[in-house]
Amino acid sequence: MKKILSLGLALALTVSLLASCSNGGGQKTADVNLEEFYQTIFTDPENTPAMMPLEGEMLESFYPGLAEVELKQQVAYMPMITAVACEIVMVECANATDVDTVKEIFQARVDSQVENQFNYPAVIEAWEKEAKVVSNGNYVALFLISGMSDQVVENFNAAIEG
Repeated sequence: MKKILSLGLALALTVSLLASCSNGGGQKTADVNLEEFYQTIFTDPENTPAMMPLEGEMLESFYPGLAEVELKQQVAYMPMITAVACEIVMVECANATDVDTVKEIFQARVDSQVENQFNYPAVIEAWEKEAKVVSNGNYVALFLISGMSDQVVENFNAAIEG
């Protein structure tokens, strides 16, 4: 009787482990409202750059190819003044197969800003040293927030991982 009970418990444990691993190797992702997450980035109104949303043709001109990717949500902001090193773009891909494509599009933006000789030297340096392209599940983001990029990446990953 003990053997049957032990075998039954082992089978139940195995089934529960397999069920928990069926979502991307055990990594669960939360549903994150990207606009709400954006609103949490700048908490000090005195030290917040004036940001404007990137939409439509303007977004496509800075991120060519992004409009062709099926997205569940997207949030894109850049500063109103080009001398400010700040840009935030976050998307949730509808399909996991598009994550690498979006990462390439975001990295191309970083590379173009580093190579843009018309940028201020400090802005080029910020793009080169502080811009972060990250992905977690179907979420992909580009963060350039002078002095804050690493912390925002940590917060982004924590929000997605629930």
